[in-house]
Amino acid sequence: MIKELTPSSIAELQYLVNTFDTSFEDIKSKIINVLILPRIDEITDENLLDLLAWQFHIEGYNKAQDIQEKKNLIKSAIELHRYKGTPYAIKKVLQSLNLDAELQEWFSYNGNPYMFKVLVKSVIQDEDTYKKLAELINEYKNTRSWLDVIGFHREYTNNIYYAFAQKNGKNYKIGLHIDTTVENNNLYIGMTQRYGTSYQIGVYTPKASVDNSNLYVGITQRIASYTAIYPAN
Repeated sequence: MIKELTPSSIAELQYLVNTFDTSFEDIKSKIINVLILPRIDEITDENLLDLLAWQFHIEGYNKAQDIQEKKNLIKSAIELHRYKGTPYAIKKVLQSLNLDAELQEWFSYNGNPYMFKVLVKSVIQDEDTYKKLAELINEYKNTRSWLDVIGFHREYTNNIYYAFAQKNGKNYKIGLHIDTTVENNNLYIGMTQRYGTSYQIGVYTPKASVDNSNLYVGITQRIASYTAIYPAN
């Protein structure tokens, strides 16, 4: 770098210029370590983050659960100090800790004067976190205001679907149809008459006689059954 800027009047001192170039290249490579805030997301050394939190005097830094929450607080440090004592500062510090919350002042819910409440939409799983949250709010609120309550607000969205189904069908019954109808019985009445004649040829001619006629009366009954097989209706 220096070699490129060297004037022609000292061009013969190239050995000195080369020495400076080597030294400054080493310094140049370390300049990036001085740029801390612009590259806060690239820092992995938590000790360095803790020193930055001490330097900026960040209230509630010990409430951070992981390295990302620490980085969020450090990046918001100047803004938090600027708006400390306002509802904005309380909401901002909660956002830095990945807590979604809503602040309501006393006149919006008919509370006692100078009271306010915080409705947290995030999940808080234990009592210790709840206490730390209350301490953090008290650190960033103004002196005349008092925390009334920390509430929890949940919203659930469900979809209700309505559907209608129409079912059309036909029922076919296939079987044997047996007609139990019995046709009319026929009753027949008849009479039979028998006539007989006896002839005798010979010397002796007996007296002709006629056998008695017989009258017969009979009844005949015929019973029939009719069976039809076809598909049922």
